[in-house]
Amino acid sequence: MAVRKPNAIVKSCLFAVIFLAALFLSFELLPSAKAEEEICLKIALPEMVDNARHAERYRAAMAEAGLCVQPVWLPNKRMAVSLRRGEIDGVFSSCDTIQESAGVPLVAGGVVVSRPKSFLITPDKSVKTLDDLRGMEIGVWLGDERGTQELVGLANVVNVPRGAGMMLRMLHHGRLDGALIDEFSLSQTEGVPKDYRKIELETLTSYSWLRKEHESLLPQFNHGTDIFRRILN
Repeated sequence: MAVRKPNAIVKSCLFAVIFLAALFLSFELLPSAKAEEEICLKIALPEMVDNARHAERYRAAMAEAGLCVQPVWLPNKRMAVSLRRGEIDGVFSSCDTIQESAGVPLVAGGVVVSRPKSFLITPDKSVKTLDDLRGMEIGVWLGDERGTQELVGLANVVNVPRGAGMMLRMLHHGRLDGALIDEFSLSQTEGVPKDYRKIELETLTSYSWLRKEHESLLPQFNHGTDIFRRILN
């Protein structure tokens, strides 16, 4: 018994050392694995009809691409501010003006989300071009910086919340002389009202955007954006 006892003690010590080493390694690896699992990007979706259904489809499309995304509904005006404050990690759709307005490094996705046309909607038959708008009250969706830039020095800009639907209602009640509305936003309404004119201005190009620190996730982000874009079309 006296001979076997030291061997038993050695074996017990070896077992304890191996157990402690394994336990240490498991704690070392756990935080990194857990961190990977918890990466879930907050991505802003623009104002759409049936936001809840679009948000779920977007989340599912990104999941199919291997990326966890939490869709966040935000008015256009809030997107740039939320990016700047770090409250969101990216936006589903925006023109390149978002880079300047956000004021933080962003990277554009490699998938064109849409190329909507921009229209001027007005009941005034004398209006042919933007130059004919001088002195008029023209509605622009609150947060649409490109639309605002188009009207600098030409018309009185009225920033309107809630998008195309609200602008068309204001036109109907005579509170606006015209409104700048993009093709996608117009499709979310009942279209151009009777006796109103639709004047094509330009074709816009929108992309999805991520904050620069998430650039390594662009391959999955692009794939998910492509899946969701095909669902919308």
